[in-house]
Amino acid sequence: MNEKLWKQSVFSDGTELFLSKSCPKIGEEVTIAIRILKDSPIKRIYIRYLQNGEETVKEMSLSDIDGELLYYKCKIVINQNTIQYHFIMESSDNLYFYNQKGIYDHFISEKYDFKILADFQKPTWVEDSIFYQIFPERFYNGNEQNDVVDDEYSFNGFSTCKRPWESAPGKYEQYGNLDFYGGDLEGIKKKIYYLKAMGVNAIYINPIFSALSTHKYDCIDYFNVDKHFGGNEALRSLTKVLHDEDMKLVVDISINHTGNKHKWFIENMPYYFRDEHGKYECWCGVETLPVLNYENADLRDVMYKDNNSILKKWLKEPYSIDGWRFDVGHNVGKMKTSYLYRQIWREIRQELKSLDSDIYLLAEHWGDSSEYLQGDMWDGTMNYFGFERPARKYLGERDTHLGWKIKGNMKKKNSRVFMEEVIEHYASIPYELSKLQLNLLGSHDIHRIGNSEEISKNNLKCGIIMLFTFLGVPCIYYGDEVGLKGGRGEDSNFRYPMEWNEKKWNKEIYDFYKYMISLRKNEKVLVHGSFKFIDISEDILCYVRFDKKKAILFLNSQSKNEKKIEIPVNVIGSFMKAELLLEKENSIELKGNLKLTICPEQTLLIKLY
Repeated sequence: MNEKLWKQSVFSDGTELFLSKSCPKIGEEVTIAIRILKDSPIKRIYIRYLQNGEETVKEMSLSDIDGELLYYKCKIVINQNTIQYHFIMESSDNLYFYNQKGIYDHFISEKYDFKILADFQKPTWVEDSIFYQIFPERFYNGNEQNDVVDDEYSFNGFSTCKRPWESAPGKYEQYGNLDFYGGDLEGIKKKIYYLKAMGVNAIYINPIFSALSTHKYDCIDYFNVDKHFGGNEALRSLTKVLHDEDMKLVVDISINHTGNKHKWFIENMPYYFRDEHGKYECWCGVETLPVLNYENADLRDVMYKDNNSILKKWLKEPYSIDGWRFDVGHNVGKMKTSYLYRQIWREIRQELKSLDSDIYLLAEHWGDSSEYLQGDMWDGTMNYFGFERPARKYLGERDTHLGWKIKGNMKKKNSRVFMEEVIEHYASIPYELSKLQLNLLGSHDIHRIGNSEEISKNNLKCGIIMLFTFLGVPCIYYGDEVGLKGGRGEDSNFRYPMEWNEKKWNKEIYDFYKYMISLRKNEKVLVHGSFKFIDISEDILCYVRFDKKKAILFLNSQSKNEKKIEIPVNVIGSFMKAELLLEKENSIELKGNLKLTICPEQTLLIKLY
């Protein structure tokens, strides 16, 4: 047997196929498994883990044979909050080390070890969710009586302007983020039927608390929903209807900074950072966004510790939101020599989970967020680093985030690069948190993928398929499903008013979103199954979601030519039948290996059972 084949067969993760209890309690015993092809050169397999800080090595026993795959298992008792482990495989002439990142023939770092979290307070509803992100001001005007009117107030040299719904947003230089269309919470409530018909069961909305701008990241009162969104009663009414429909609501908030018109900025300046010259510090140089100083104990009390604190108030009745999305989460508690962020986030988690362990703590982070995703701070991030950025680059677009700073090119349409970037992220966090990452193709902070000149129609559809078949939770940015207009450049181009005239919808894209949502809901292996890359070539991307009974294989080609490929199904499991789920006119053959032909920019989904 060639080395590449047996190495591809080695696999373990945190699903029930390989771990008997994904969230055990202290004192419980768990069974850990790993599998490998039976004709591999491996003679013995060991598990290596840390117990009370000491290295423990235990030989595993062959316990099950499934077709050509051998399953080795062992039992360990969970006696600490986190158990880290990797596997050591012995051949006749070498030792191999296997962790979440891959197989190596040298000693490896513990950074990418498998991790079991004891007593982990996981939000149980998130994995089965289909999220939909809404920018409230631009979604739907449900009550014209609460609309902003022309010249209602002025801020930072601009005055408010009421805009017709059908008009394109203007640039900052023209309106200063004071151009309003009238979207509100009542509008969201009136469109719940639209979301349910599409298959959405969870909503994430951008900030709703009192603020002067359209985006509301410049909060002036955390204790009240903006009156132009309908006030506190509108939120209470919205969450009640959502919960009656078995839907969830996550609300965006910035606890890193306020607007400079917040009363704290006048009455409680110790809540804010000042530099050595007495000038207040602001977020990314934006003078209207002063940064909060969590070295101040009173601020911590009012933000999250007190029973009536800001973050607790909205989780309690009568509002009962289901989680928070924390804007610029990686900035909170960091300012020059002040680095309290670990303490702050651990305290926030402890305080909020004590109210309800089922709430979802989601944060924004565009880079390596692994430090925050170890079970003691966040539940998940908006998965720019582990999905959105690698995916859009794979589909042909230069990375936007790095492109803001460096104009150089990176390898695009390259499956090896995509795999390495994704694995780098997922291998560094416990599997239970991998399942809680919020995957997205775009958001209010980046141009819509459907408006990218660099991503073809075929690759756009490929991105949608990836969104609903990947490890983590899918999130649709409002309007992407109908091909909402927009452009590149500044934020206003990403935040067009939602198109409600169905004659202007891209019906092909809309129907495709509905199909993929339905597929994910009906094929639970896409939600709870293991996730594994299969290395074919640099221009063919292949991954599979699988359990013991079923697998769904994703294939995409970025080759310039038609290619005949052969996939070793025995490294996935014991499957005898194959069925095409998308382009059913293609022919596939499953006789030992899966044989097929794939065309340039073609994406295939193949069900194995």
